[in-house]
Amino acid sequence: MFLKFQPLLYTLAFLCGLEFILVSPGHFTLIIFLMLYFSATAGRKIGGKWFFAVLPIFFTLSSAALLYLIGLTYEQQIFILLASSMYYLALLSAYRLGLYGGDQTAKGMNMAAMATTIFFTYTATYGLYLNFLVPLYYLMMAYLIVTLFVSYQYFLIIKKDNRKIVWVYSFLLSMIMTEIIWTMNFWPFGYLTTGVVALILYYILWDLTQSYFLNLLSQKRVVANMVFFSVLVVLVLLSAKWLPVV
Repeated sequence: MFLKFQPLLYTLAFLCGLEFILVSPGHFTLIIFLMLYFSATAGRKIGGKWFFAVLPIFFTLSSAALLYLIGLTYEQQIFILLASSMYYLALLSAYRLGLYGGDQTAKGMNMAAMATTIFFTYTATYGLYLNFLVPLYYLMMAYLIVTLFVSYQYFLIIKKDNRKIVWVYSFLLSMIMTEIIWTMNFWPFGYLTTGVVALILYYILWDLTQSYFLNLLSQKRVVANMVFFSVLVVLVLLSAKWLPVV
């Protein structure tokens, strides 16, 4: 059965939290604190292990930040519904993986929630950086921390027997993405374009790392990834406005 009571209950709390942010922006700090508490509790309780709290926590932060950058009311409501759906997917994957770690469907759900969290984070933090002249090192720290922990929680699911190597590769991946965002800071693009390109580059590195852990890495796979995603990045950049649109 796709609908589970506990994930659904916490998802409703998440949805109400985003709605309260719109209704009472003056209480943003209190609302986000409560949402983070519920997210941490949900991930830990539903999944049975602490690292399942990583996705709900960072998804909550990135969703709230990205919601702040959306101006039109109907777009905000659409975003809240879509974000809540993905939040439920993250909790459902934690629930199913807590029951059986080899659940491939649940791993796919977790991967989708992970990619969404990464995209929301990369887009929202870069948007706040452009809008409010946030120091660059804050932006780089956000990329470093979120990439590190979100990558770790996924890689730990597929590589349970060696936490040390999972930490090492997650840290290397986060360092590379931090360097990438430093470079992209000089690009003449807005936060949506930057977020999409950063996600594509992250996915390339993430897929290669995952393939290595699963003993699927090959020269053919590396070349195919580089060619396909390079073309994809070029298409995104050619279709984007070459001025920051915030």
